[in-house]
Amino acid sequence: MVPVRKNHLDMTAKEKRRFIRALLRVKETGVYDELVRIHIEINSGDYLDKDGGVGKRWGHMSPGLFPWHRQYLLILERALQRFDPTVTIPYWDWTKDQSLDSPLWADDFMGGNGRPGDGKVMTGPFARCNGWKLNISVVPVGDEHPAFNGHYTTDDRDYLVRDFGTTNPNLPTSKELEDTLAIPTYDTPPYNYTSGYGTETQSLRNHLEGYAKFPYEANLGKLHGAGHTWVGGHMLYIGSPNDPIFFMHHCFLDKAWSIWQQQHPDVPQYLPVEEHPDVPSLHTKLAPWYSMTPADLLDHTKFYRYE
Repeated sequence: MVPVRKNHLDMTAKEKRRFIRALLRVKETGVYDELVRIHIEINSGDYLDKDGGVGKRWGHMSPGLFPWHRQYLLILERALQRFDPTVTIPYWDWTKDQSLDSPLWADDFMGGNGRPGDGKVMTGPFARCNGWKLNISVVPVGDEHPAFNGHYTTDDRDYLVRDFGTTNPNLPTSKELEDTLAIPTYDTPPYNYTSGYGTETQSLRNHLEGYAKFPYEANLGKLHGAGHTWVGGHMLYIGSPNDPIFFMHHCFLDKAWSIWQQQHPDVPQYLPVEEHPDVPSLHTKLAPWYSMTPADLLDHTKFYRYE
């Protein structure tokens, strides 16, 4: 049977325990830290190439955002299932689940906010005092905003940091998501953070990623971007998978892409179709694995389905 990914609010206590236990085992094996390293490497290159000319942008500021992260999550999910075949990655629907008292942040699940001052997470399974040690962590260097900055240096803190609502006080809204999913075009040239600017054709990918906005919206940084910036701490930077909430956040983005696909079955599900110098085409094998293409990843129901 195809595994089912659930909203964490619909998980039983036993399902949550099994998910956390498998996640801790994957961390022990080094697979989790390798995924962190891969994200730092790819994200850094994507940001450095945001205006083109350096290399391909694989998973950020690129149409590759959704298929790249779909493969990335699949790698973690399969690693989890080697320890417990019943486990799938749950999702966090931040358009509805916005309370600081949500079960999401309970001591037996994701743990809570960081403490005042240094933002160190002190509760839950991902607190340093409970054994969650960061082995590969970086911070941005230079004046550029972290959401565009591919330059980084080693972060000496070996503990997880969160800072809810400080960088961004607002989580995404249902209207933002609904209006974005109504866009009928997957992506538009130049396939970067400016896609859809000043044109009639908007980019689903760029709006969902958070680099585009509708006229009624005051600021950039919605949806994907807002989820990262609201959590804050390590979620602000390219080493964001150090916080396991990253995977639940991106799982919901993956679900959003699947909803868009269902709502727009008669348009290209991925663009560009033809080979492109700056971004993966429909049939480009995705770095750093070079095993699957966006075309291979369009139909998630081969791998899992959403409840």
